[in-house]
Amino acid sequence: MGKDYYKILGIERNASSEEVKKGYRRMALRYHPDKNDHPQAEEHFREVVAAFEVLSDKEKRETYDKYGEEGLRCDDEPATFAQPTSDMLPFMCAVGGTVLFAFAAYKTFQFFNRKKEATDGDGSSSD
Repeated sequence: MGKDYYKILGIERNASSEEVKKGYRRMALRYHPDKNDHPQAEEHFREVVAAFEVLSDKEKRETYDKYGEEGLRCDDEPATFAQPTSDMLPFMCAVGGTVLFAFAAYKTFQFFNRKKEATDGDGSSSD
């Protein structure tokens, strides 16, 4: 089970943002490595900072309240075409290269067809 950030800051679950700040300040002063010589003070201080980071951000706090600490670890959004993943790159290059080749072939075809039509339509042929 994940850590209870509310317990780490010593606040209630329905605490306001001001109460979160006060809890953070109180615990940060208690566990700050410069103020506390205990060997585990630095570890506790990191937990306090992590708890404050989550509970002070409205979106992260909602996610934490719904899913707990594990929900914050699965913060990655699914990949979309706006955010391609590294394994999509070879596929995109292949498709892009094929499309580019098809476009170039089509333009070449148009160029040579216009050339023929222009020489046929000027009336300079002898009949």
